[in-house]
Amino acid sequence: MLVPELETEPDAVARQRMDQGNEFEEALLERFSEGEGDHLVIGGMSWDEEIETTIAAMDGGLLFIWNGSLPLDEAGRRSGKPDLLVREGDGYLPVDVKHHRTLKEEQGGSALVSKADLPNLAAATDLEGFVLAPNKNDTLQLAHYRRMLDACGFGSDSSLGGIIGKEGLVVWYDLDEPRFTTKSTSGKRKTKKRSPMEVYDHEFGFRLDVAAAARAHKENSSVELLVEPVRVSECGACGFNEVCSPLLEAGFGSTSLLPRVGYRQWLQLKEAGLLDRQQVADLSYPTAKLVSQRVDVPKVLNLAATSDSAAPVAELIPRAKKQIETLLNAGIVAVSDVLTLDQETAALPGFVAEAILNARAALGSEPVYRRLEADGDVPRADIEVDIDMENVLEGVYLWGALLTHRSGEIGISEGYHPFATFDQVDEESEIEVLLGMWHWLSDVRQQTSAQGLTFKAFVWHEQAENTQLRRIVKSSPAEFREEIDSLIASDEWVDLKRVFDLSWITGGSSSLKVIAPFADFDWEVEDAGGAMSMVKYDKAVDGDQDAETWLLDYNRGDVEATAAIREWLHEHGASWPTVNTR
Repeated sequence: MLVPELETEPDAVARQRMDQGNEFEEALLERFSEGEGDHLVIGGMSWDEEIETTIAAMDGGLLFIWNGSLPLDEAGRRSGKPDLLVREGDGYLPVDVKHHRTLKEEQGGSALVSKADLPNLAAATDLEGFVLAPNKNDTLQLAHYRRMLDACGFGSDSSLGGIIGKEGLVVWYDLDEPRFTTKSTSGKRKTKKRSPMEVYDHEFGFRLDVAAAARAHKENSSVELLVEPVRVSECGACGFNEVCSPLLEAGFGSTSLLPRVGYRQWLQLKEAGLLDRQQVADLSYPTAKLVSQRVDVPKVLNLAATSDSAAPVAELIPRAKKQIETLLNAGIVAVSDVLTLDQETAALPGFVAEAILNARAALGSEPVYRRLEADGDVPRADIEVDIDMENVLEGVYLWGALLTHRSGEIGISEGYHPFATFDQVDEESEIEVLLGMWHWLSDVRQQTSAQGLTFKAFVWHEQAENTQLRRIVKSSPAEFREEIDSLIASDEWVDLKRVFDLSWITGGSSSLKVIAPFADFDWEVEDAGGAMSMVKYDKAVDGDQDAETWLLDYNRGDVEATAAIREWLHEHGASWPTVNTR
């Protein structure tokens, strides 16, 4: 074994998604089984029997084969079980069933589709007004099946593969069409468009190399591993997270645990010999900050080494006025001051300054630290509204608002006010939901102004709400668009996450779910999170009242969390120690 054998159970979100996916696939299969035509549904057999039956069906040239199992590709190290095989020419095309949308509306667009009960290319038509929804994982899975079909001699000359999504249509993807932007190490451009097949062949080949190196390392520890654990956004959903996390958190912890240190930054730190957070924390923050401010610190240090220590720093780089100004503002006045900077830190990229502060905060004794330069002010108003939206791929189905009268009263009741649709959201219902929220919010603002009171609306990470607001109203009258832009640009619209990030630091994530517990806030619903909300939304659309209640309670928790954090910062934010900036 290369890693300990895992016996993991899917979490609640994964389990519900799996159950929904299985129900969706079973419904499709039942619909297909009742139809006429040249088809076979395989089931109730051992794996070996399924493979034999699938091969026999392909040898016989059956048009449709459901639930088949392809023979092991031992040379390519592949196994697979496509949901559907569709004959095309002398071979077969892979089709898989996915419980998500595969199309998105786009004026002037077109997508090649077939009906699910006749899912072959001969019956395919162009669906106008729609384009393929980008889903890399779907196309890579189809590429995997295509390679398996090629290996067993049943690949088609066609480069297409299909996904049956929630629309109930087979959406055909050209697996040889350049679709994904990837890094390029050749030519002048740093990126290049590659097809799903190209991306799959590269990524799968790399994984085989990783496995081979791991086996060799197990037999001979002097053989270097090709990869090592690095914390990335996908870790939480990975079954091997329980194996990697103890390794990442051992000792002072991997540098990849630091905010905004992704794989590229982690690799830069590793190449500089910085392997854990303590090594980053020990670097010179004053030096790193100057680097982040675009001062050429290595050059200044080299010049200082052969200059009079009493000479003004301006004499080292007389033509670099902006850099001189930055150095003087940092207290670097003379050459002797330059010589206090650290050569090792000076050679590192600009992101390291923030990484140093995060490393010191993460390893410190306090859960939260103040930033030295920040004033720690928390915007407040007489009338406060906390706003949060919930969305799925098809659009925003819920806007929630929490109204608080801090000082004075208006003729609108305090508390949680939701604006939602639990039918399948579309462009029309999305704008109706937004209009409901906007009219209510406008009324709150008008009544606040009439009472001579101050008003502020708070969101957590405004990019999400701002992007959706502007997208939804892009086809609305100019006056409405201007109203929204005016509020977003005003000091009445406050991104509380930005307020937090500018004045405080934890050394970890500053997401709402991470910061709210510091304010002694917890959600009433179980498994609170965006992933579960998408599962619950699907159930609510199908008429599940408990799911609808869960979504409203979850959204209410989000706006209550924002309010709780604001109150916590207002009362206690100034009392925390400052993070070390030496």
